Amino acid sequence: MGNSQSYGKRMWNIWGPLVIKFGISMILYMMGTTILAAQYFMQEARENGAEAMMEVMNDAQKYEAMVMAVAERLLNFTVPLEGMAAIFTIPCLLFWMLRDRRKEKLAAVGGRNARASWWKYPAIAVISSALCVGLNNVILLVSLPSASKAYSDTMEVLYRPSFAMQLACLGLLVPICEELAFRGLIYRHLRKDNGFAGAALYSSLIFAITHGNLVQGLYGFIMGMLFAYVYEKYGSVLAPILGHIAANVIAVVGTRYNWFGWMMEDVMRVGIVTAFCAFAASTIYVQMQKMDPALQQEVTKEK
Repeated sequence: MGNSQSYGKRMWNIWGPLVIKFGISMILYMMGTTILAAQYFMQEARENGAEAMMEVMNDAQKYEAMVMAVAERLLNFTVPLEGMAAIFTIPCLLFWMLRDRRKEKLAAVGGRNARASWWKYPAIAVISSALCVGLNNVILLVSLPSASKAYSDTMEVLYRPSFAMQLACLGLLVPICEELAFRGLIYRHLRKDNGFAGAALYSSLIFAITHGNLVQGLYGFIMGMLFAYVYEKYGSVLAPILGHIAANVIAVVGTRYNWFGWMMEDVMRVGIVTAFCAFAASTIYVQMQKMDPALQQEVTKEK
């Protein structure tokens, strides 16, 4: 079925979800910038008179100061804006994904999705949490964050809002949105014409690049491979969504309560925790290996 599609259609299936996701984000950021700029002008007018607004536009230094002030204020709303963008993006991606499923059923190529039993899903949260902690420990041990100013700046912005806002946006909304885009659509479309390794590597590489810095990119690539793997094994996008939520919540809570800093205070402590995470993740991985690849069964039927 996938091979009969035009080249343009295949490219849209791969990149279209990102166009929608980042397009909605861009619109919201533009709206936020406009609102903050208007507030800046109103404040200038109240403090210095109406003529001050024209001076800002005509004076290069004052205009630059305005741009910097608006940009700094916008950083405070980065996480809420990302959460709001996810709220608008999720229905669009979900509609696309469900439309694909309906087309597959009408073409009598997909049949009923082969999915893992619900009692097997907690293992996803465990392996994702273990990999999250273990990877973060390794990244901190090799001092990779200190080599990336972009990463440090990003972390500073992401953890500015309240803890509740971080959990709602970074721990819930963003993972759902990203998994619908990267696994539910991009990976699945790639999987129709490629083996698991190719589809997982390509979708995970795209996932990594969109994070915008080396540290998050490396972390995102490895986690993306895990999320593609559990999607392959479980046959439902709920599997990578659960894994992504678990990993992000652990990262948010761990940062909030300084778990990672506490572990880094003692080499023995961080070594034991990292070894335990590796043991837990590898044990669950071995058990998952014994599961029938649900998505593989479905894709085989489609072909």
